[in-house]
Amino acid sequence: MPSPAKLSRHSSRKKLILCIDDHRQGLHARRLVLEAAGYDVITASSGRIGLRLLGRHPVRVVILDYRMPGMDGEAVARKIRRTHPHVAILMLSGQIDLPKRSSSAVDAFVAKGQPPAVLLGHLTALAKGGQESTAMASRSTTVIPGVTGSNE
Repeated sequence: MPSPAKLSRHSSRKKLILCIDDHRQGLHARRLVLEAAGYDVITASSGRIGLRLLGRHPVRVVILDYRMPGMDGEAVARKIRRTHPHVAILMLSGQIDLPKRSSSAVDAFVAKGQPPAVLLGHLTALAKGGQESTAMASRSTTVIPGVTGSNE
């Protein structure tokens, strides 16, 4: 988890992103990519920790892994929808055949193994859509081919 100083220095130029994944290497890689693109990032290694951070910080976008022990990505996404409906949710997975109910709880889906530009493109699209329209609109899911299951 980032240091308290890291959590409190969010700039207003980009939205704060919360990344939730039980694989620390994936979290670290995503943080580097997102910070290089100018985003402020906080990370959580589980759904429960992520939900706690979401309650404490002005998060605008959550990037969430689908497959995690304890509370999976679908359960976390549904809880976020109930408690923070204004927050955009982008789900990551190495699994091709996600249950339809999982994709209905998120704004976008990106398959693991895609280049960073794909993730950044989705974040840009979510930001352009505005938080109100993102939360109110029907959830659109983008499935991108080229899934690598080894990242799961």
